[in-house]
Amino acid sequence: MTTPPKLGALSAGIRYQVRFFWRHALAMLLPDPLVAKVVLEHHGVEAVDDVVVYYRPPGLNERGTQVTADFFQLKFHVARTGAVDHAAVVNPEWTGTKLPILRRLANAWTGIAAEHPGSRLSLVTNWPWDPGSPVAGLIRDGGALGDGFWTAGAKSAVGKIRNDWRAACGLSDADFETFLRTLRFSTSAVSQDDAELWLADRCQLAGLKPVGRGVDHSPYDDLGARFIESGRTEHTPESLRELVAQNGLVLEKEPPFKSTFAVRSFTRFAHAATDGACMVDLTDLFDGRLAASPENWAGDIKARLDASIPKVEGLSQPIHVALDAHLSIAWYTGHLLDPKAGARVLLRQRTKGKGVDLWDVAVARRPADVPAWKLSTEDAEGDQLAVVISVTHDGFVDAERYVRASLPAVGAIVHAALPSLGPQAITDGPHARWLADELVRLIGATTARERPKHVHIFPACPAALAFLIGQEARVWGPATIYEFDFGSANRAYRPAMSTH
Repeated sequence: MTTPPKLGALSAGIRYQVRFFWRHALAMLLPDPLVAKVVLEHHGVEAVDDVVVYYRPPGLNERGTQVTADFFQLKFHVARTGAVDHAAVVNPEWTGTKLPILRRLANAWTGIAAEHPGSRLSLVTNWPWDPGSPVAGLIRDGGALGDGFWTAGAKSAVGKIRNDWRAACGLSDADFETFLRTLRFSTSAVSQDDAELWLADRCQLAGLKPVGRGVDHSPYDDLGARFIESGRTEHTPESLRELVAQNGLVLEKEPPFKSTFAVRSFTRFAHAATDGACMVDLTDLFDGRLAASPENWAGDIKARLDASIPKVEGLSQPIHVALDAHLSIAWYTGHLLDPKAGARVLLRQRTKGKGVDLWDVAVARRPADVPAWKLSTEDAEGDQLAVVISVTHDGFVDAERYVRASLPAVGAIVHAALPSLGPQAITDGPHARWLADELVRLIGATTARERPKHVHIFPACPAALAFLIGQEARVWGPATIYEFDFGSANRAYRPAMSTH
């Protein structure tokens, strides 16, 4: 066999494909893997053959339905100056092929549907979806088209696009709808950097040798290229484990995240499910970011989290907490894992540009020259209290508008903000613990003095910080945590989890 090319010699498209493959394949090396098999360049299918992921029965849960397989078509553009829209997917020139990509996907679906009735087809690209397209607002978190695509009138902009797509696919009305309901679009650009971060994340989870950021050579890219050259493109957990061992990529015999409590309420496109020894999947209770029913917050969401605690308590310590979830759910999860329970936790925190950090929050520490919370209070008559927490961005204006319009019993609004806001405002786990402890103390002094009947909390912070505050905020009294309604034109909030 010839020596495989170095990273720099690989075409950008192949590198993109190989890294996407590893993102899903390395999930097979984790404890109790959901993924059963991953195929790189599947020879048995057309158009969606770049990466195929098969799940163990009963499959991957997607809002209450079971997905048995994911078929991915990757479209990489060297220039990152364009966007995908409704016209591109029915224009052969966009892919440089005889048939438009939507027709090719429809043809592939007709062959896949019978053998894999629970499968999804996905178009992944490093170009974002054009926000000016009438379809853009109808693509839900996770990439599926929302019901608005089907209910729009025939003469509307969306209705005309629907007719154009149906004609391009060459399917009957019934088959066209069934096909499109299995199709997923990436609404944001999935870049080479994203793929690199996925690889770093999975290596850390699986106990494999990491890949340095910005390096010119990666053994994982070389190994993936070798798979393509040799035709050995189908991999199971057993075969992949043997291959990474043979290539000297194993760093730790026991994966470091074998004792993970994972909570998931977001469906993120092109990401495998959050992994954990104890997994609480809440995605079927949401439509995008919104709860499918407002009653879910105090109903099934709370019940599933409550029911998970006995199993969590049985995990070996330290327990790794992975939160791919709404801030109110992260807060409530912390409320359940009160430090008094005696469980030591490490928080798995995604950091922009760095991948995943493991935050040890056992000891609080204020970094040198880092400013403390800045508190301000807006007073009014009322026997309830609102608390706005600004870390990643300033949430006060939107929260204050909502409180004064919708919560007449609220008197004072306390705004706790860090002087420097942004994703990097918290440096590490000890800093996060110090911020949580200090905020609980400061607001606790207010609640002890004012004795509000209820506290309304509006967090704009990382999920890890919400978890840590939730661990200790019982001293504030009964509280409701609010979620920002990202789909609202008037920038409103909705009540979510409550603690008592």
